[in-house]
Amino acid sequence: MKTRKVRYLRSSVSFLKLLVASGAATTAHAQSSVLLYGLLDAGIQYKTNTTAQGSSSWTSSSANASYPSRFGLKGSEDLGGGYRAIFQLENGFQLNSGALASSDTLFNRMAYVGFSSEKLGSVTFGRQYSVQYDKTVFYEPTLFNNYSIFSLNIIPPATVRVNNAVKYQSPELHGFNLEAMYSFGQQVPGSFSAGKYWGIGGEYVTGGFWTRVVYEQVNGTLSAGLDQSGKVDRRTSIAARYIFDPFSVYAGVVTVRGSLQASPNGNIYWAAGQYMPNPFLKLIVEGGRYVFKENGGRPTLLSASALYWLSKSTTVYLTGGYFINGGGSSFGVTNYTTTPSAGMTQLGVAAGLIKRF
Repeated sequence: MKTRKVRYLRSSVSFLKLLVASGAATTAHAQSSVLLYGLLDAGIQYKTNTTAQGSSSWTSSSANASYPSRFGLKGSEDLGGGYRAIFQLENGFQLNSGALASSDTLFNRMAYVGFSSEKLGSVTFGRQYSVQYDKTVFYEPTLFNNYSIFSLNIIPPATVRVNNAVKYQSPELHGFNLEAMYSFGQQVPGSFSAGKYWGIGGEYVTGGFWTRVVYEQVNGTLSAGLDQSGKVDRRTSIAARYIFDPFSVYAGVVTVRGSLQASPNGNIYWAAGQYMPNPFLKLIVEGGRYVFKENGGRPTLLSASALYWLSKSTTVYLTGGYFINGGGSSFGVTNYTTTPSAGMTQLGVAAGLIKRF
């Protein structure tokens, strides 16, 4: 009889353990989440001086006159003890044609996985935004609209997003936070430095005042017949913003140095203001100048935007930019474009619709 009771008790304990384990698994599963999201931007764009003869053009602006269209997946899983596993995959595409923004890359915008903790911060691995991007985008009121200080090459194309990267973001402590990132570059055998990147940024936030300092550098790449792995682009930047509703003001400076010449050595200065008379309307003005250390270049950008929210996820906009080139510069009003001839000015105006989901 005793033996039967013991067996019964053991069986009951095992069953309870199974129930607890199943409950824990169910709870953990319930605390996991995956989100499908995206942004669609379409409209009409007018630009001057699109040819060497000074011709103007009217085009569909779904090739990103305002913001790049994209879709993505992001999610997290509760691992217990305050830790979470996180991931994000994001793809850019042309809304007017459906073509991938990068024909040979499915998740050209982001592709990373990692861990996060409220107490310790987060560590992520994969293709990610650089420290300079992370620590500038929210200091720039247009969020890098295509007619913005992005057009001044404030961040070179090579370091907007970085492959093979490890990033650490600290939690906030007494208003301070830190971000650091290292990329293994191209990972070419025999060339440790090809495409290598590292950056670090510190930020302080108190009330409506935000400020941060960033330093980053990237080595050139190695391709058939051209080895620039020994050349480096170095950038140091300071930015600040102050919010006193319904107004916000922003300013920053970037020093560009090094032998890579991702853009000319010099200093970039910029400032912006934002006014929101009500929760549905946002008005933005912005200006910036890139002062070259050589050749007397002074490319200057002026831009303005108006956005009106029809709902939480639907916005109409009117945005414009005017670029003044000089000293041999040929920057275009749209991000990372050029004018057909050095010294040309360029005006761009776009109106459209943004749908988020």
